Amino acid sequence: DASGFIVEDIKDMKTLSWTNFIPPTARVKSTMNGKFDADGKLVADAATKPSAGAFEARLDNLKGYIRGRVLPYLPLNQDFEAITLSETNLAEGAVFAYPPLPWIGARFKFEVREKDGTKCLTKTIDNKFFQRATVFLGAPDAKNYTIEADVMSDGKTLGTNIIKMSEVGVINQRYAVVLKGNAQQLEVSSNFERLRQSVDFNWRPKSWYHLKSRVDIAADGTGIVRAKAWKRGEPEPEAWTIEVKHKTAHQEGSPGLFGFSPQDMRVYIDNISVKSN
Repeated sequence: DASGFIVEDIKDMKTLSWTNFIPPTARVKSTMNGKFDADGKLVADAATKPSAGAFEARLDNLKGYIRGRVLPYLPLNQDFEAITLSETNLAEGAVFAYPPLPWIGARFKFEVREKDGTKCLTKTIDNKFFQRATVFLGAPDAKNYTIEADVMSDGKTLGTNIIKMSEVGVINQRYAVVLKGNAQQLEVSSNFERLRQSVDFNWRPKSWYHLKSRVDIAADGTGIVRAKAWKRGEPEPEAWTIEVKHKTAHQEGSPGLFGFSPQDMRVYIDNISVKSN
C-alpha cells in the first residue's frame, strides 16, 4: 500500500501478466532473451545469447518491475569486433560503445573503443569514483575454468625507469590476478588481509601482454592459483609465472576483469577467453 506494507501474498504466479519493459531513460534499449511460460516461470530462450533487461508485472491496477540477465555456458569469448561504436564521449570527442549489458560493474568504468587498429575494452578516467573497476562476466557459481586476456597499460617512462603505470588483470574464482605497473609485479590476491602474494614481473607501458590464470581445487578444500604473463606474440612460457597455495580455497566464483587507473593512465583489455579446465 501507500505506506509500503504488504496487503496480499500472491501464491499463483499465473495470475500475473508479464511483459518486457524498457525504461524510458534507458541509454541501451535491451530486453532479456527469455519469457514467462504458462506457469509464471521465467525461462531463458534455447539460444545461448547473453542479454539483460527488465520485465513489468501487472495484477489489476498494480505493477512492479524486475531486472535480470541471461548468461551463456562456457566457453566465453569476446574480442569486441562485432560491437558498433555508436556513442560519443562529449568531453573527449571519442566514439565508443557501452560494454556488454549482462556484465556486472562494467558500465561507466569501461568503454569499448578503437585502439591499435582493433576494438578493445578501455578504462575510463573521467570520473575518479570509477578509477577502480571489478567486472564480472559470468555466473557466480562458475568454477574449474581458465581465463585469459590481452592487457595493456598506458604509462610514462624516463629512460628505462617507469614513472607511472596503472594496474590491469583478471578475476578467477574470487582471486584477483593483476599486473601492477608501478610495482612491476604480478600479484594474486583475495581480500588483501586474507591472501596476497606477488612476484617480480617486468612489463612496459603501451605494449600488449597476455595474461592467463587457472585455479585447481583439491578434494580436501585446498587450492592452487596459477598464473602466467608474457608479451603478446611471443611463445607461451611452459612454467607458470606465479603459483599460490591456499589452505581454504574459494570453491567457486564468476570470471571477471580488473582495472585500476589512479593516475589517469588508461588500461586496455582484449581477446577475453574463459574455458573449462
